[in-house]
Amino acid sequence: MTKLLVRVLLPLVAGGALLTGCTTTQGGTASPAQSSSASESEASASPSSGGGGTQSITDACSLLKTSDLSGYGEFNEPVQGTVGGVRTCRFQQKIASASDDQKVIGANIRDTASVAQVNDTGGGVVDKDINGRQAKEASGGASVAGCTLALPVGDSSRVDVEVLGAGSADEACQIAEAVAKAAVEPRLPKG
Repeated sequence: MTKLLVRVLLPLVAGGALLTGCTTTQGGTASPAQSSSASESEASASPSSGGGGTQSITDACSLLKTSDLSGYGEFNEPVQGTVGGVRTCRFQQKIASASDDQKVIGANIRDTASVAQVNDTGGGVVDKDINGRQAKEASGGASVAGCTLALPVGDSSRVDVEVLGAGSADEACQIAEAVAKAAVEPRLPKG
């Protein structure tokens, strides 16, 4: 019973820790940005910036489907939520026995955090190219078998593909990259 409880709670606690590790709060008063000429706006829109932001994505689970994860095992139905202003959709892997690894794979929409704000969660932050988007990847390193791959959507927002509970942080990052390339990035707004 204790082992099963640990297997269920560990991914949830680790997911919460990674989510809060990447949350940034910025004080001040919101005001509209200065407008620029049409030619400057067109020049700045590119696949790496992905357009105007994440506000047009109304459902985090529209970015990731159960069928997208079939190569990584069998997953439960997605769980949607909002944690610290971040819209989330996560899939928890079904396990056959308590000794199996239990992956949690999710998509997190961050309307007010850019890829430049990705926090190091133990294994460093590295640049990645995901279908032409200049992404950032934060590996959990030796202590956490997890990985966050942040995809820019506009200049000040992003979508994170997060994998927890894999055999290692390297494996988690390989899964995050594959899921981002095949499923999540193609569903993001384009410039």
